[in-house]
This record gives sequence, structure tokens and C-alpha cells, in this order.
Amino acid sequence: MVNHKIARLVVEGDPSERKLKRLLNRFISKTNDKHFQFIITPGGLLSFVFPDELQDHIDIDKIAENDLELIQIEAGNVIRKFFDKLRKSSFEKLQKIADYITIGIDGSNSKYTQFIELIAIYNLKEKKVIRWTGKFYPTEGQKRRLIKFNNLDSHFIVLNNQKVVILGCHDLHVYNPRGQAAAKLGGYKKEIATEFKLKNKQFQPDIILQHPHTTDSPKIWSSSWNVVEKVLPSVKHYASAIKYYNWGEEPRRDIDYVLENTKKGDVVDFY
Repeated sequence: MVNHKIARLVVEGDPSERKLKRLLNRFISKTNDKHFQFIITPGGLLSFVFPDELQDHIDIDKIAENDLELIQIEAGNVIRKFFDKLRKSSFEKLQKIADYITIGIDGSNSKYTQFIELIAIYNLKEKKVIRWTGKFYPTEGQKRRLIKFNNLDSHFIVLNNQKVVILGCHDLHVYNPRGQAAAKLGGYKKEIATEFKLKNKQFQPDIILQHPHTTDSPKIWSSSWNVVEKVLPSVKHYASAIKYYNWGEEPRRDIDYVLENTKKGDVVDFY
């Protein structure tokens, strides 16, 4: 059996749950001679609606811990049901193929006036989520609606004796030079970016896994990855999860070019 670090499940277009299961089943059937430590999937791979008690307005800057726990329980139920729909034999093969899978899952209230972008680290052997984290660095258009995942320590984890960093889609842009130059001094984005980069430097990660929702050009992330390579030489492997899609328009670059320029190290693509 050939051992690898990262398998990247590449989603083309805007997928339904049915298409996702077909992709996962194809991956299982064609990789039974390989073993991966991590499978990475795009942001928003799955989705859920907040429980009834959280349908009203939430303080997006200071969400209560018990409210966040309710959200994670709801998201966890969706992940469990997704895996339950796989054939038992398929899931058992997946357990042999890989150790962990990262799952991007978005939740919102019914009116989509507030939302959260979560990433779950799922231990395939134990059949459970072992870590929740989520997007902390919103885009300008999201800053009044995104429920930020304020626990920065949740992004740092040691798995298989390796230091791994888990990022939401836009979180990587704490390393974007233009974005940081434009960030307001003393503002949330400047302060949170500074705090995260300090923690990351102290952690000295081996692997970084980023979870964008869509990518049709590597240029979206290349400036940030270039800075990561300069300031964090400890990083030997990284990958941006890929949903190859441009919101109804033609992608700007071909898929092979996108894949080749959004990874480093031992990353095997499957689509």
C-alpha cells in the first residue's frame, strides 16, 4: 500500500448531496491501494439550518458558548446522517483508506440573515468529530452577518504526530499583503490577523489545510500562500480545498492549472 499525506476531493460545479456521495464512492473504489492521513473537502460541502431557539438575532461578535454548542450539535447530526447513507462496506473501506477527513459545513437561520462557516475534523476510525473550528476572518460583505469562530486555538491541532492548521476559506487572507495593508489599524481584522499569525508562528505547523467554498483561479490565494512559504518554512505540505466553480460563469483558468497552483508537498487530487 502506498502512503500519502493528503487526498483532495475536488468538486466540479455546484454539487448536490447525491453527487457528493457518488464522488466519495468513486474515490473509495479507485484508491484501495493507497492510504492517506487526511482527506480534505471544500467549504460548505454540507449545510444545515440553525435550531429553532437560534432563529432570532445572535450577537455575532460574542456568541455564547452554549449557543455555539447547539450549532455544532446540529451540524454534527448532518455529518452523521451523511455518512450513515453510505453503504456499510464503503464506509469500512474508507476507514482503511484514510485516518481523518475535514468537512466544510455551513449553517444559517431560515432567513439567511446570519450564518456560520464551520470545519469539522472527523476521525474515521472512531466515527466522530474530534474538533470543530470555523471561519474567523470575514470578507467585507460578510462582516455584519457571519458568526465568527472566535476560538483561534481551535485551528491548531496535532494529528499523527504532525502539527496541523485548519483554515476557513478567507482565513488564509490574514497573510495577504494588500488586504493587511488596507486593514484599519486597531480594527478587528487587523488585530485578529496579528494575533493569529503570532499563534501560527509559535506553533510552527507542518501542514496547513484551507477550505475555500469556490476556486476557479489560483490567483485568489497565491499571494497569501507565497507569504506563508516565506514566514513559515516549517510548512512542508499545504492544500486549498477545491470546488471548481465560478457562480454560473466560465471558470477563469483550467482545472489542472488551478490544482497544480493551490498545493505544496504530498497532495493527491481526485475528481
